[in-house]
Amino acid sequence: MMKGCYSMAMRQATKDKLERMKEFIDNYALENMGQPPSTREIGAEFGMANVSAYRFLQKMAELGMIEYENGEIRTDVIDRITCRMEMLGTLDSEVPAGTPDMVDDAHVERYFPIPSALVNDMTGKFYMMKVKGESMVDAGIDDGDYVIFREDNLPHVNDIVVAFVMNEGNTLKRFCKDKRGPYLWAENESWTRKERYFGRKFKVMGIVLKIIKDA
Repeated sequence: MMKGCYSMAMRQATKDKLERMKEFIDNYALENMGQPPSTREIGAEFGMANVSAYRFLQKMAELGMIEYENGEIRTDVIDRITCRMEMLGTLDSEVPAGTPDMVDDAHVERYFPIPSALVNDMTGKFYMMKVKGESMVDAGIDDGDYVIFREDNLPHVNDIVVAFVMNEGNTLKRFCKDKRGPYLWAENESWTRKERYFGRKFKVMGIVLKIIKDA
């Protein structure tokens, strides 16, 4: 009877350790963009040799707690947070949400990776630019906000676009279309219709996907 109780206690202790290891693996991945810990890191965390950590990982795989093959750890949490990354370029100029300005010579300050989910799982060239002006306030875009846009010259009606107005410069406006064709429109209802109309002579440089505001 005592032997049976001891055996049960050992099994419970082992189960508890496996659950703690699973929790450690998931938390590590959450803090490291989906990258699981190495066998060495797991061993260091739980005070065991690498070979012991390896055997625990095999046991967890046998129990269906993780997938472990060719030294690669996968869990349900890792599968949810692992994603394709895209590169985002930050531009050193502001895009006017008002009168167009000659910022077409903007260059990229730096690139950094972002999850593709942030740009609707699209592929392409993505840029972030600071907004200057109040012509798009009724679209939720205020002076000082940042916009992430995809380099694209084929917008749909009602898309918000970064456009180059001929002989004037870049601007941020709504892409609209009527019987005469496409035109740019400001989203500020306090302006007159004449002030909101930004003409038809332009070239779309990119389509806005996200608006970023300071807290």
